Amino acid sequence: MSSMLRSLGGFVALLLLGALPVSAGSVTADSIIDQESALQQATGQVPEGATVTGSRCQQIVMPGDSFRYRCSVEFTTTPPAANPAP
Repeated sequence: MSSMLRSLGGFVALLLLGALPVSAGSVTADSIIDQESALQQATGQVPEGATVTGSRCQQIVMPGDSFRYRCSVEFTTTPPAANPAP
């Protein structure tokens, strides 16, 4: 009986882990050098432990025929799981 309750407890814990909230966000950076620089700057602002889910970049025409590059990086974060008692 005790092993069945332990198995049920493990199953419930697994279900709860699947229900942890996930938050999403994005960061944006500009560069006058090139698109790669803007993308690297934006990626560098992603929180530690977050998962990058996508990126997009655009080239913006500035006065005097110069360009600015703007890149945004999307990410998701999942809070750390609670440590189950032994």
